[in-house]
Amino acid sequence: MIYSIGIIGHGNYPDGVRSALELLAGTSEYISCFNLNDKTTHEQFKENVSEFLDQNENAIIIADMTGGAPFQSIAQIILEENKKNHYIISSLSLNAILDVYLKNSMNQLDPENIEGQLKHIIDASVGLMQFLPNIVKGSLKM
Repeated sequence: MIYSIGIIGHGNYPDGVRSALELLAGTSEYISCFNLNDKTTHEQFKENVSEFLDQNENAIIIADMTGGAPFQSIAQIILEENKKNHYIISSLSLNAILDVYLKNSMNQLDPENIEGQLKHIIDASVGLMQFLPNIVKGSLKM
């Protein structure tokens, strides 16, 4: 099963992520972007993403930051409307976003264990975060 992916965030963050995915993966199929910027009101933003959720039975929403306005707006919709097979993950690194995207595009996200798979991607991405002086001192773990 292929999930529709919506990227939500402040400013032009969603478009920037899509641009990076196109560069790294060669495509951005199955991705929709929703920018909350000075051209979009909160109401328009919420309406656009709500329409996306209504049109896609299975969706993963990637939010730029946990607790931000885009995250809160969409979490409210998913919870209030009890939308099944709709997931929000937030504050991900590009490594994790790429992992979600590639697994999805290769049909490797199992609907029976999607929550476990997304949690695993999040956990794995934490180990990829590094601090520059530690890298220079030779403590980079791979």
